[in-house]
Amino acid sequence: MEEGPLGKIYSIPASVLVIIGMVLSAFLFYSLMKAAENGNVLMVIILAIAISIVAFVISRAIKFQKFKEF
Repeated sequence: MEEGPLGKIYSIPASVLVIIGMVLSAFLFYSLMKAAENGNVLMVIILAIAISIVAFVISRAIKFQKFKEF
């Protein structure tokens, strides 16, 4: 199966991926709250999209690892 452009991320152990995802999401969420405090609507939208992209990539990597086990 082709791993695609995220092949290096797919090879990282699932536990490390979850920790990286949590740290990255926490930082992005903190930045989102700061942007919301300042009233910057565009940054709030961009950061919300970034959080969803991080969650999507982490979930796809974990799914790929589980699929590779079978």
